Amino acid sequence: MRYARWGFVGLGLALLALAIQAVRLALHKGFSIDEFQYAHAAWLVAKGQVPYRDFFEVHFPLIYQALAPLFWLLGDEPCVVLALRAAMLIPLAGTCVSVAVLNRRQGRVAMWLAPVLLLSLTPFTRFATEIRPDALSTALFLGALAALSVRPGTRWSGFIAGVLFSAALWASQKVLFFGGIVGAVLAVDLVVRRGRSPAQVERPIAFISGASVGLACVAAYLTVTNSWAAWWQWCFVWAAEHQRHYPGFSWRDYLLPIVREQPWFFVLALLGLVSTVRDGWRAGDRWWGDSDLPLLLAVGATFGSYALQRAPFPYSLLPFLGVLAPFMARGAVMLSLRWRAMPVRIVASGALVVLLCWQWTRLESLLDGGGNTRQREVLARIATLTGPEDVAYDNSGGYVSRPHAHFYFYTDAYLRGAIPDQLSREVPEALLTRGCVLRVDDLRTSGLPPALRRFLDTYYQPYDGDLFLWGQRYDVTPGAALEDRFLAVREGRYFVEPASALDTGTLFIDETRVTQSELTLTRGEHRIRYEGNASRFHLLWLPRDGKQWSPRPEATPTYSRLF
Repeated sequence: MRYARWGFVGLGLALLALAIQAVRLALHKGFSIDEFQYAHAAWLVAKGQVPYRDFFEVHFPLIYQALAPLFWLLGDEPCVVLALRAAMLIPLAGTCVSVAVLNRRQGRVAMWLAPVLLLSLTPFTRFATEIRPDALSTALFLGALAALSVRPGTRWSGFIAGVLFSAALWASQKVLFFGGIVGAVLAVDLVVRRGRSPAQVERPIAFISGASVGLACVAAYLTVTNSWAAWWQWCFVWAAEHQRHYPGFSWRDYLLPIVREQPWFFVLALLGLVSTVRDGWRAGDRWWGDSDLPLLLAVGATFGSYALQRAPFPYSLLPFLGVLAPFMARGAVMLSLRWRAMPVRIVASGALVVLLCWQWTRLESLLDGGGNTRQREVLARIATLTGPEDVAYDNSGGYVSRPHAHFYFYTDAYLRGAIPDQLSREVPEALLTRGCVLRVDDLRTSGLPPALRRFLDTYYQPYDGDLFLWGQRYDVTPGAALEDRFLAVREGRYFVEPASALDTGTLFIDETRVTQSELTLTRGEHRIRYEGNASRFHLLWLPRDGKQWSPRPEATPTYSRLF
């Protein structure tokens, strides 16, 4: 009994240490390019805009709706994205509770061990602490399975299961696949058993009521916002076309390296699966009402959802890894039951401690390279240079809480290849019409149509390697007068850089001589004439902080990351 007590203390401490590590990852790990896209969409929802109708989106919007209130509370500073990261710890905690509840019949050790092993699984915690629809949908789906597993079922557990199931569907299209398989089994159970034992849904009326409330909220939202047609077009019609033509790769590319690097988790999961199937087989007809049946179905369904994707990125593994966690714990418990001798159990416990410490260091390595320090500096710089009303351009929403210029505020490889002419024509027009003064460079810039890239290179000058502000560069031929044009994207303050160009020559704008480096220009095109000894000068937009700056074409980008 004393050893058992110390064992639970150890599991509790391990869970606490891993939870602290998850908090550190959420607050300090580098942001991926997709997270900025989701964060900007949440800011747009906070501003009253509707996905699909007002801006380009192809994901179900629950993550944006859930995070939008943080911008109401904390304002328009781009660094609020850190609060969004912190908020993702809530669904992560819900996932941990759910996998523990799913193992409650296996005993307290299996209950505690499930979230411990899940949090120590590097690819899960890495992406579950990010701003992603997959993290939220995984938490909701596992929460629904956990609520259904409560025996004996109550009205509240049935109702909560229905609400969580419908919310998971609204969180990600991927749930339509793996949740649909589980949902089909539950639907058969509802029709055939109608709550009579043994049944999967012991409280069918409560479950249907909860699901109906959730789906009714979705229908009401789409109706009130008049976005049914746009939702169908972008989330189904266009998404299906995207899935067919996106440059894909094999599901093995990301899954097999994870299995090779951390095989012990999958060995434990396999043992737990075998043990669960064996126990179910022995139960005979009673297995139909066993709460493990939907969980077993979810293993195959979530893996199929991942493997059948055209581009199965590693974050799509979250549901699969989540449903494996209870079986990992069961596999570990099964091994411990076979090792009854106390010395062997002590050695096994020591091996578990070593494994968890090793996984903790793997999680720690995700903070190598300074984590998101540089990205936070860029976000703070955006807040200094621009105001909440200043329009920005990027292909991932990297400015987070600034208005974007065009309906397609982000583009992926398929979209850039599908409508290059439209992007080349409409985006420059939108940048000029909206008075866009800031551009954030990202990984997708190099894939933009050449005409659009030429426009961006001409009219946005490098503040550093990641941020570009409106302005033009002029190269002066020695001994010749320069005559050119300057396009002021908006009415406001501009400046000549370097100011020494005015000391070594004469600059006229619209036939008026410029004698001070700072000047006010109206929006539109202005005539430029320069005579003097400067070989190069710039006309640049003066940012919000009023400080003049010099372009840095040699600076390297560090802000945008794939993962």
